[in-house]
Amino acid sequence: MKVVRWNKRYLTGDSKLDNSNIALVALLTDLRDELSRKEHCQEINELTDRLSDLTKQKFSKLPGDPGVGAEIDAAIRNLLKSDFPLASLSTPACRKCGLCDLVADRIAEWLSEGSEKQRGSPHGGT
Repeated sequence: MKVVRWNKRYLTGDSKLDNSNIALVALLTDLRDELSRKEHCQEINELTDRLSDLTKQKFSKLPGDPGVGAEIDAAIRNLLKSDFPLASLSTPACRKCGLCDLVADRIAEWLSEGSEKQRGSPHGGT
């Protein structure tokens, strides 16, 4: 998995967005750490690489163009909603590594935080 590291230059000044971005990097870091420890399916490698690529694109646009960042944020959310849980889960292609179960709650939490933020909820940060 491609490494995404948090950098202070990614701060936007919007605490909700910044908290969401920090949580996304933490999610990617946790995924990377777990992927290095367990035998897993190729499908999770592909998902995490796509997620990492989108996240890097998002950070390359911040804070200069928040509109582009929002578009990429929507692409990240769509990727996670459409591709997770993985299609191989509970099939012969599944390595039963437990990663899908491990990250399911974190992904759901991150997605719900973004949904709350989009609705204007005061509880959108981490």
